[in-house]
Amino acid sequence: MSATGWFMRPQRLAPSELYSTDDTEANEIALGLLQISSLPSGPWNDPTAPGLGTEEKALLAEQWGIHDRADWLGMIDHLTTVRRRRHGWMLHLAVRNDLHTALGRVPTTKEWLTAIADEGGDRRDARPFVRGIEHIEQEVRRRVGKDVVTPDLYVRTLDAYALGQAVAMTTWGVALGYTDVAEARRIIHRISVDTRPSFVSWADFGLSYIAGRVMHWSDGDLDEDSFEKYGDSWTVFASASTAKRNGPWATMPWPAVIDQRSRRRHQYRIT
Repeated sequence: MSATGWFMRPQRLAPSELYSTDDTEANEIALGLLQISSLPSGPWNDPTAPGLGTEEKALLAEQWGIHDRADWLGMIDHLTTVRRRRHGWMLHLAVRNDLHTALGRVPTTKEWLTAIADEGGDRRDARPFVRGIEHIEQEVRRRVGKDVVTPDLYVRTLDAYALGQAVAMTTWGVALGYTDVAEARRIIHRISVDTRPSFVSWADFGLSYIAGRVMHWSDGDLDEDSFEKYGDSWTVFASASTAKRNGPWATMPWPAVIDQRSRRRHQYRIT
């Protein structure tokens, strides 16, 4: 662990007083909390990203390649469909998920590697990935707390990283003038509806987000410093999961209590 890592502590999350913190809209935008806080672009519940100044907006547009509305919509579509996925990683995680279903518990490292080999994979090639994922799980559980990231939780997908970014990207579009709050809410609702079936809790989503971020930026080649470089969102994860720090994930239900708006009736198509 780096020297600074020992001094990192969860901070209180201050929401905007202009927007709700406990209704369906708050529950939906909270999917982007880790990314919104990491930039940072404003209070987690504010769909207008008020923390972005002129320089930040210009840098954001350049880094993400979103110079107009079409670029912005295209990026949201990319994050919600392609989702930064890598075929080999998805296959390894799928093997573990199937084994979990069969065993009724989280598989051991040996069981996971054996199952990968049984499915035709290369045990030796898979070992760094397996060890990397398990290391991330151990670090997040140790830092956020076993009461939040319970022993039965494990990384089943890396998709939360891209999905959280998609929600944040939607709010950034408001700040950049590519959309208004009403449309942003509709897009975030669609992302929420599509996201919820893939996760069982806020903690599950948060673990997936951090794992996805660490794996993406390390290119899957984790060393002893990788988590310190790319897993620092654990502090916000801990805050979001703690009621004393105004953490919305600690109080809002999963899945969201949505007023029965069906996908077919309220599906929003990006154009």
